Amino acid sequence: MPIDYTVDRTHGVRGDQMARLTLQGQRSGLRDLAYRSIRDAIVKMEIAPGERITEESLSDQLGVSRPVLRESLQRLQVEQLIDRLDNGRLRVRPATTEDVVHLYSVRSALEQLAVREAGVHMSAKHLADLSAAIEQMHDAETYDPRTVTEGGAQFHHKLAEIAGNPVNDLLMQQIRGPIDRFRHLSVTLSARPHHSVEEHEAILAALTENNIDAAATAMHQHIMSGRDAVLEAIKSLAAEGHPGVTDGLAVV
Repeated sequence: MPIDYTVDRTHGVRGDQMARLTLQGQRSGLRDLAYRSIRDAIVKMEIAPGERITEESLSDQLGVSRPVLRESLQRLQVEQLIDRLDNGRLRVRPATTEDVVHLYSVRSALEQLAVREAGVHMSAKHLADLSAAIEQMHDAETYDPRTVTEGGAQFHHKLAEIAGNPVNDLLMQQIRGPIDRFRHLSVTLSARPHHSVEEHEAILAALTENNIDAAATAMHQHIMSGRDAVLEAIKSLAAEGHPGVTDGLAVV
């Protein structure tokens, strides 16, 4: 089903001009504030995939110096949210089905490792914390996408904390930027928030029964379900001709 991809500061953007940004937070630690403000806009697609950005425009909008801004942009390049082209110009990394397939394959392996290692250390307190994260995902009637996304992130963060594997944490951090952006896109599908809650409940049920194999299987199914939702969204957007979104085609 086609997805509405209109400009919206709440659910994401696609427009003729780059969304106007403001610093989010207190006027301290400008480097982190600039980084988080730009990152948040990219993840929520308030700055659209494939959109050209300039240091001058962002510096003016955020009210920070070029050196401060440049450091933020370098961090976003490392996170694979921004590309520097051969001509030196910057653009938000396009959203492609190829990236989705590769990223979610890696994420599935890392998340299965996390749930297996967490299962070994699981306690009643840990189960209660995971259950609380799922409760956060529930919205009384609408399964609000923002609530589901935040609760899901808390669930996975708690699992990683219980697992206590710093190497796995580091690898997850390296792909977190594009995963966060694709996760935001996936929950725009009407059925995805409800399915996501059910998938997290299946993982928790297996952990509660101390069935680590079943928990790992449920985790893999959850990640692949998220991947499929993102692929569906990207294919719909590519078919509608949205710039910066491609279903296996080169983005010019």
